[in-house]
Amino acid sequence: MDIKAFKGFSDLYPERVPESDSWYYAQGTPCAEAYEVPDYKGEYPGTRLVFIEYPTGRVHEPIKQEKNVFLSQPVFHQKDQNFGIIRYDFNTERIQVISYHPESEALATLYEMNFVETDDLENIGLVTSPIQLVKYKVYEDTVEFLWPEKKQIQLEENESLSFQEEDKLYMSNWVENPDYSGEVIIRDANTTVVLQRGPGYLIRLPNGIVWNMTV
Repeated sequence: MDIKAFKGFSDLYPERVPESDSWYYAQGTPCAEAYEVPDYKGEYPGTRLVFIEYPTGRVHEPIKQEKNVFLSQPVFHQKDQNFGIIRYDFNTERIQVISYHPESEALATLYEMNFVETDDLENIGLVTSPIQLVKYKVYEDTVEFLWPEKKQIQLEENESLSFQEEDKLYMSNWVENPDYSGEVIIRDANTTVVLQRGPGYLIRLPNGIVWNMTV
């Protein structure tokens, strides 16, 4: 058995990037979410975000760790083979959506907004495809699309957005009546009308195929 050594990883624990079969990421941060950063009162050490390519073991660190800057877990855009990352800069109080293309090592800022443009920093994330910035309002059962298109969708109780494919939104839902069970809901991306629903849950594979797991 071959063992490959990675220096500087003693406090980093790589995980596979969802929807990718060749990338792992490691996120080094003392807190799990961006909204926790103010608790450090200006002394947050910054998030370290590292990508490891499989099977070569090549390490990418496109965004350097910076004090009072939180980097989100990445999403992988299969079509363009690039990563989407949210950069929360508490020095300037700005949110940036960053794209990183590992093949060309190109780093680009896709979108920027001020903290004050959103109610708070809770439940903000990226979904694909394409890469989109969204915010879940859990107590209102809504998902707000912040970029590239601004719109808000009213959800059912316990419903959440999994991903978008062309003009369809693929949602997951769970019900307890009386036993726990999962449900897949497909909505029209433009009208948000429910087109289809059924039992199970979805797994999106690296080759773009989606499995619907049912009883």
